[in-house]
Amino acid sequence: MSGAPARDTGSVERTPAVPTIRLVSYNIRFGGASRRSAIADVLGALDADVVVLQEATDAAVVSWLSGAVGLPHAIAERGRSVALLTRLDVATSAWHVARPGRAALDVRLRTRQSDREDPDLRVVGMHLSAGLSRRGERLRQVEVAGLLAALGPTAAHDAWLVGDLNSVAPGDGPRTRGMPIWLRILLRVDGGIRTDVLARLAAHGWVDGFRRLHADEPGYTLPPADPSVRLDYVLAPSGEVGRLVACSPVEPSAAGGRVRVASDHLPLLAEIAILGSMPASARGSATEARTAATTAAGTGAVA
Repeated sequence: MSGAPARDTGSVERTPAVPTIRLVSYNIRFGGASRRSAIADVLGALDADVVVLQEATDAAVVSWLSGAVGLPHAIAERGRSVALLTRLDVATSAWHVARPGRAALDVRLRTRQSDREDPDLRVVGMHLSAGLSRRGERLRQVEVAGLLAALGPTAAHDAWLVGDLNSVAPGDGPRTRGMPIWLRILLRVDGGIRTDVLARLAAHGWVDGFRRLHADEPGYTLPPADPSVRLDYVLAPSGEVGRLVACSPVEPSAAGGRVRVASDHLPLLAEIAILGSMPASARGSATEARTAATTAAGTGAVA
């Protein structure tokens, strides 16, 4: 947890005024085995408290990274894309299968500065199917529908959705000129780039963390050599959006340039205020929103 000045990541320039949880989302590409040392260097430089990995299909690599970067709690299963590393206490964890081959990892965490017995941070790690065209978006819509059903009616008020969603957000402008010619042709004949998935999650109450804090910046997360599209997200639940104090992709120059070679994605780094350290006004807003969410769930209302 970050109470001291944050390390320079090349993207987060200011230190929050309150203690925070440092949360990283990182697609490590094809299991990461051949690049595990570079991945460890990147994660070590970011000094994260919670790391959500995608394409982390090799549980042995996840276990090695856990030891290498000092995050003692690792949750991974062979063949599953999503994994989680953390130094926080894990209260519960569960897999939600959106469709065969695609599962989300739902973890409830306790901060070490919390004096409450209940977990105070719920993170859902995700990796949706690839493909920017209409066909890919339709498949992701199916996955999101399954996930929403599994998470339950209060999820949009307490669950942070984190990961590579392989989707473009409404209003974003990917640079398509640098994309392979075959992909540009496919997009042209198959309806162009769609934004239905992010629009649907926003309609259910999740807030795009990067876009909330950086209205006019592109925030591209891949490829590191020449970032041109944003596919990686931290989506804040409506009941806790006031806890978000930072969210940015890490610059390719970070970790001594190791970011450029560790993966084909940039890590996405967010900082989330610890509940006990939030200003009274923010705590009140979060509590009121969470209470309203519980009431709505009990009456069958949909946010």
